[in-house]
Amino acid sequence: MVQEDFGPGDQPGAGDERRPTESLASVVSVERSEDIAAICGRVDMAPTWAVVIHAPDGNRQLGTELGMRRLVRHAEEAGKVVAIATRSSSLASRARQVGVPVSRRPESVRWDAGGRHVLGLGRWSLATPAIGRYVQIAIIAAVGLIAAGLVLTMAPAATVVAYPPTETVTSVVTITASEDITEVDLETLEVPASRVSGEQVITLALAPTGTVEVGVEPAKVSVVITNSTQADVVVAAGTVLLGGPAFFPFELDETVTVPREGSVSAMATAARPGADGNLAAGTVGGWLDEKFRFLEVTNPEAASGGLSAPRPAVDPQDVVGLQTLAKALESSETIKEGLVESRPHDAVFVRTAETTVEYGLPEPPVGTPTDLVLLRVTVKVSALAVLAETLDRLARQVLQAEGGEGEFLPGTVTALETGARQLDATTGLIRTEVRLQGEFARGVTSAAVEEAVKGKSPGAARSTLLERYGIQEAEVKLTPGWAPWVPRFGFRVDVELRSHSADAATDASTTNDATTTSSSSDTPDSGS
Repeated sequence: MVQEDFGPGDQPGAGDERRPTESLASVVSVERSEDIAAICGRVDMAPTWAVVIHAPDGNRQLGTELGMRRLVRHAEEAGKVVAIATRSSSLASRARQVGVPVSRRPESVRWDAGGRHVLGLGRWSLATPAIGRYVQIAIIAAVGLIAAGLVLTMAPAATVVAYPPTETVTSVVTITASEDITEVDLETLEVPASRVSGEQVITLALAPTGTVEVGVEPAKVSVVITNSTQADVVVAAGTVLLGGPAFFPFELDETVTVPREGSVSAMATAARPGADGNLAAGTVGGWLDEKFRFLEVTNPEAASGGLSAPRPAVDPQDVVGLQTLAKALESSETIKEGLVESRPHDAVFVRTAETTVEYGLPEPPVGTPTDLVLLRVTVKVSALAVLAETLDRLARQVLQAEGGEGEFLPGTVTALETGARQLDATTGLIRTEVRLQGEFARGVTSAAVEEAVKGKSPGAARSTLLERYGIQEAEVKLTPGWAPWVPRFGFRVDVELRSHSADAATDASTTNDATTTSSSSDTPDSGS
């Protein structure tokens, strides 16, 4: 017997809505061939009013609509409720049709389920809504599909970065480029051209040609300070005296005490070096600090010892010379070639380049002593070019035939003009001969690498790539990191074939972009 609880007051005869919650339920085991009369008799003999018919392999007569309805009607007349425990899908379906609770095991019966399906969730169970059988099946199938989708999309992912052996493939082709062409024609090799731009910041330096007198030694002077008051006055060292019509400053060398109604002599040194401090006698007679202005001061003798010497300084002609050098940069071929170097994967047409320069005032200003005059110049260069994406498509079309089976590595395609170029100024068409060159991984493709690493551990994946394709350097990253194997689903594996030469070119371009002396634009000028 299987114990089940009955609800309070749910005794036989309490009505159709009785649900076992506090009493006992009897389990009646029946064979597959047992007839309905014997089953009903055993229900009558059960000591409890709740009875579970346990038919593990099903029952022929209960599997019919007539047999099931006869069991239900007999149980109602006997004041009992019944449930079915079976692994037979046909018997379970028949029981649900007449509202009898169904379970696979007697102890798992949900007496409140009626004709609904019950989903087991560990120690708990969930009765599905009372809807049609096929709708229930559809819902269960949809839940299964959603679970499968979550497994597929949230399953581990892998990124494989491989450096396969490569060979350089080269071909010389004639292309036609124009800003008016919008699509790539791989048959006629007509391609769109875009105006690209670059910028360099150059600092021009020039030795100054002017001179200016610069003080090298300060002057010294002897002064006499007179106090006409009735109290002694202390004047600290460093107190500033003023002399001459320009109020040239001198500083007392030592602290002195001026006696009442008396005088004292002291030495002072010019605050600035140079011959300007050699003032005449009787010209030092003022105080910077107002509180000492009641004291009289004078220099009986002239100040002496101040020395000046000529030093290089910025002359106006130096400014003119630097500006002339800056303007000359507009016609510099080296500057134009810099645009090509900053965009190694674009085909830049140097002879379409236009250069402008911008500059401000030199540093330091005119008249300032210095060893170098500096002028900061911003040089902007723009030219027509076929961008890397277009060249990559051309390379795959033109070079693939020479490379055979395999794959061109991204970022390795370059194109250089050979010199044979025609420019139609009226239409803007450029017909030029270029040398296409790219690194080709013969016999290796991203799809092949993906297929080779599926379902393998990172170590086994690297070994397979080395054995099959000679790839000595490969990085296999799994997400999350605890995942043991590369996923078997292709859409969860991302493969990237790389070349060290392309990585170096990218790093160099990034370094140039980051410096203050040379930088380039990464996008075409939209307004050109």
